[in-house]
Amino acid sequence: MDMNLINPILVEFLYRSTIESLPPTMREIYQFIEFEEDELERMAVSESHFIKLMSEKPPIRKAAEHFSLKVPHIKAVIDQAQGEIDRAMIERYKQIKWVDMTDYKPAAKNKTKSKWSFVFVN
Repeated sequence: MDMNLINPILVEFLYRSTIESLPPTMREIYQFIEFEEDELERMAVSESHFIKLMSEKPPIRKAAEHFSLKVPHIKAVIDQAQGEIDRAMIERYKQIKWVDMTDYKPAAKNKTKSKWSFVFVN
């Protein structure tokens, strides 16, 4: 699936709603790690600094401590969650239908017509 071919806002919406559909415990762990990674990214001043922070303060280890689980279990949950997210995103992407509305004439006067318009139907 080439997500570069669709609107990044739509991709983000599909991604977030897919995460929300995960089972509660899986979602909590996934979102916890995602939050921790985002925090490290905000702290980092460069890509190499981010990589260093990730190795010094691994979000997976922090999640294991937070949820009182072992690191391999957290890794398994994250792998499963990512697989579910990927599968659901591909499935939802296949269901999206783009409709070319370029030739649609607006009913209201004084509306400017753009060069092209598309809507998607889910």
